[in-house]
This record gives sequence, C-alpha cells and structure tokens, in this order.
Amino acid sequence: MKKLLFITILLLTINSFGQKQKELITGLTITNHEIVSENDTIIKVIYENEIINKKKPAYFINGKLTNESVLKTINPNEIETVNIKKENIEVENVKYYGKLYIITKSTYKPKFISLNNLKLKYTNIKDNSTIFKIDNEIINANYKNYLVDENYILRIIVEKFENENEKLNVNIINLTTKTTENIKKSKEIILRGKDKFALNK
Repeated sequence: MKKLLFITILLLTINSFGQKQKELITGLTITNHEIVSENDTIIKVIYENEIINKKKPAYFINGKLTNESVLKTINPNEIETVNIKKENIEVENVKYYGKLYIITKSTYKPKFISLNNLKLKYTNIKDNSTIFKIDNEIINANYKNYLVDENYILRIIVEKFENENEKLNVNIINLTTKTTENIKKSKEIILRGKDKFALNK
C-alpha cells in the first residue's frame, strides 16, 4: 500500500512539472472553505472530465515503454524500484513530459491483456456497448489499447443496464483487483434481515 501511495505522489510530481501556477493539477486536493449547508437552495453541478491534463510522462516497466493503463492493475507489492526523470521525450511523434521507470521483482510475471480481449475471453457479451470499471472507477479510454494485468484481477462482475425510456442498453463490466481490502471484502458473508451481519470466512 505504501508503494502505491508512493507511485501516486510520483505521478503528481511529474504531472505538475512545467505547468503554470494557475493551472489545475490532476489529483491535487484543495480544501474548499465555502460553507455548505443542507439549507442551500442551489444545486452544484461538477463536470468531472472537463479538465484533462495532457502533459503525461512516458511509462517504462523493466525498460519497456508501456501504456500508462497498466498502473491500474500492477501489483504494488511486486515493484522493486521507481525512478523519475523530468526530461521530455518523443516516441513515434508522441511527446511525453518526463519519464517514469518502474522495475519489478524478478519473480513478477504479469499477463497483460486489453480490456476488449478480456471481455472476449471471460464473458459471453457479444452485443451492445460496454462500459468498463476498475474497482468501481469508470475507465474512459480506448478499450482496444487499455492494458490490465490479468493475474491481478480478482473478480469480473458483469451487469446489463437497460432503460427503455432513455433508449439505453449497455453492459457494465467491473473488474475487482486483488488489493488486500478487496480480498478481505470477498470473504465476507452478509446476511440480510432485520439486522445486517458480516462474517469472515
């Protein structure tokens, strides 16, 4: 968990490098001193994906340039070292702002697979649009190129969502990773009645 936190801080450092002071930095938490009350009459609307930081670093895992998507499902306990270099690099006409080198333990053998191929391999979904989520976070990317480590997936939950009035018919695939918290939750048995009980196996 400490390594995962460390990687997050490193990513924030790279993303903020070279930006103007007034620009918003993805992932930075700013305390809002506005007073919010249940008596407020105006509903606040927030558009989450309006601001996208285009200044992204190049990610190298064991010396190989890799899609940044693999960081979502790489096992943090298998990371040996992380090194950041702030010089820019251009690869195949794509400019990257900084470089992040990740060296994994020699015993780590990931099985990278695209989300589209994962869907074909593990589900019977053929029709309709699909929305992917990883640990309940929606993935807004090209599923053909978005890679995950198959070995770090604990569970695949498939849900079909239909709303005739809105003319919606989509599949939702939520990947649960093998974090300590997710493994613990998977062992819980919840009995529903007048009271709720959670029992660990």
